[in-house]
Amino acid sequence: MIISNDASNQSLNRVQVVPLTSQTGRLYPSEAVVTFEGKKSKAMADQLATVSKSRLFRQAGNLSVEDMHRIEAAIKVQLDIH
Repeated sequence: MIISNDASNQSLNRVQVVPLTSQTGRLYPSEAVVTFEGKKSKAMADQLATVSKSRLFRQAGNLSVEDMHRIEAAIKVQLDIH
């Protein structure tokens, strides 16, 4: 899931991402369960990464506003932002 801001995404050759997994069993404070393409997934803010846009192929989908808020909360926990 790309989480960097639109201005950076347009001007830089890299983006910040939070990876998603279908393994939703155990949930840590820096993770959030979201619905992606109709299936439960886990966003892992503890694996926040910067990747080259050349590694991205297509837009896979979108998340709801509520799911984005859950990811935002997980990122704040991971980065200790209050």
